[in-house]
Amino acid sequence: MGLKRVKTTMKKQKLQKNILAVVAGILFTGLILNTVEQITPTKVLSMNEAALVAVEEESIKYFDSNQIQERILEEAVSTRAQDPKKLQKIENVKTYLLKRSSPLAEYAEEIVDAADEYGIDYRLVAAISIIESSGGKHTFRTYNAWGWGKMNFSSWEEGIWAVSKGLGNYYSRGLTTPQRISVYYCPPSAPDWARKVSFVMNEIGDVI
Repeated sequence: MGLKRVKTTMKKQKLQKNILAVVAGILFTGLILNTVEQITPTKVLSMNEAALVAVEEESIKYFDSNQIQERILEEAVSTRAQDPKKLQKIENVKTYLLKRSSPLAEYAEEIVDAADEYGIDYRLVAAISIIESSGGKHTFRTYNAWGWGKMNFSSWEEGIWAVSKGLGNYYSRGLTTPQRISVYYCPPSAPDWARKVSFVMNEIGDVI
């Protein structure tokens, strides 16, 4: 009877160990699954975020590249669209004023634009500046290279546009040559002034 009880007790203990092993296995498996659930979404999210960042960076590079290309294209089209005659006028004025070391040389395009705006000869403003102040090198008034009254200008650009507008008023009255303008522009020595201005205009050159 004693041996039988011992065997029965051993069987119970073995059964308990098996049960404990099964329970431990279940718990361990649950722990692993729980850990995987907690970790995996984070990893997936990180991958998604990385993908989004990569896409955004690529988009930025794409748009930046496109914008640069568009600007280059716009500038190229703008340059091509300019009238060849206008480009020649600008070149003529700039070349002549550079030879005279005039500070107005870099404003050649401004001079031509203002002439076009007010319908005057594109050479007139540059020519008058040479006669009145050696092209702006010797002025009695600030940025006033044309002896234009007692005016002081804030910049060469302002002077160019103001004088061009004033000369446009002469043109509107039919005074379209240095000879006709000189009577009002420089009464004391009109013929001499007109001759000198005409000479400089011829030196600058016409555009055919």
